[in-house]
Amino acid sequence: MRLPILLGFQAALALFSVTEARNDADEFLERAIKLMEDTPLLDTHIDLPQIVRSLYRKPLDGLAKLNSTFPGHVDIPRMREGRLGGAFWTVWAPCYDVTGDDPGADFLNPTDHLRDALEMLDIIQNMISLHSNDLQYARSSDDVWAAFRAGKIASLIGMEGTHILGNSLGALRIFAQLGVRYLTLTHTCHSAFASSCGPGTPVPQAHEGNALSELGVELVRELNREGIMVDLAHTTIETMKQAIALSEAPVVWTHAGARALWDHPRNVPDEVLALIGDGPGQKDGVVQSIFFPTFIGPYPGSNVSHVADHIEYIAAKIGKNRVGIASDFDGMYLTVDGLEDATKYPNIVAELLSRGWTDDEIRGALGGNLMRIMDAVDAVSARLKKERLPSSAIWEKRTDLPSTKWGGGGQHNVYWPPDVKAAVEKMYIRHDEL
Repeated sequence: MRLPILLGFQAALALFSVTEARNDADEFLERAIKLMEDTPLLDTHIDLPQIVRSLYRKPLDGLAKLNSTFPGHVDIPRMREGRLGGAFWTVWAPCYDVTGDDPGADFLNPTDHLRDALEMLDIIQNMISLHSNDLQYARSSDDVWAAFRAGKIASLIGMEGTHILGNSLGALRIFAQLGVRYLTLTHTCHSAFASSCGPGTPVPQAHEGNALSELGVELVRELNREGIMVDLAHTTIETMKQAIALSEAPVVWTHAGARALWDHPRNVPDEVLALIGDGPGQKDGVVQSIFFPTFIGPYPGSNVSHVADHIEYIAAKIGKNRVGIASDFDGMYLTVDGLEDATKYPNIVAELLSRGWTDDEIRGALGGNLMRIMDAVDAVSARLKKERLPSSAIWEKRTDLPSTKWGGGGQHNVYWPPDVKAAVEKMYIRHDEL
């Protein structure tokens, strides 16, 4: 008669353990939500604008539908349910292998990327304006807090890939005026500025040392001057190292993981993490951990715990004050279990709490760490704008400058005053002088 009693006791104990675990999980989730209602969670990479552009021939016509169920991972009701405090909406256009464009070995063949980037930014601006009850434009940390305290989702602008700049620092400065807050130095393709780690497989080298071009060096300097964060996601190890050494401001990875945990070229290797910190030869920075299973672990099977593993590994290397959260929602075709869409943000916070993270450490990972970096980048920008003028550098392989054909050419000159025409003509040896 003892066996049934023993089995009953074991069953009751197992039920108690399950109940206790559920109670603990509920407690962590409640704490997570409370913290997220106190401190803004800033997701540094959401590709919602490209979903709008992909679904509508007239993209602005789709913006009104964001206030209801919308395809993809993100819409306003789901962001509200997930307690999202702020988002970097991404200005992006696919690389050449997707669009079919060929910029050529010198990156001089015309493409539509600059036009597309401007249209993506227009989508973001109109989205914020149309949904002003829920979204509020932000650029600085003060702006983020102002939006959060007003009960709105702070809306910042990130830009992914320098292939959309038209090889121009002038275009970069215009995007800075339009509110772009970070620039990813590459996407999955090289540009005239920098070397990419590719889509997951190696790509032929484009620049010496597989790093920055001479114009890319000037780009980093100009990003510092303009107060745009240098984002090293998608870049080669060599590009990362060179940019870290060059930058006078802290650097960021807006959506990446730890390469030591999952060996993918998109993730940050230990040798680069060793360059981040406040010690000799180090640079301050923050790594925002991505949710995309391709960069997290085996799929199927990747879950919220694996994402937390990446955050904790990176934190162990560079400090809990240098990590953050970046979903890559609406820019990935797979999701990890427990982080399927924008309603699930509290799950990653609860997971970190269950691992012993303090409230203050969580506040840092939610957005405090990133905002510290934003403030430091702004301080460097304020100093540099007093110290130096904008860079006059151009892509060395351009052949259109000076613009000697703009006067109309030959006898049909209608746009140049006579002395300008004479000055242009002196640039060239006339045939009758040979």
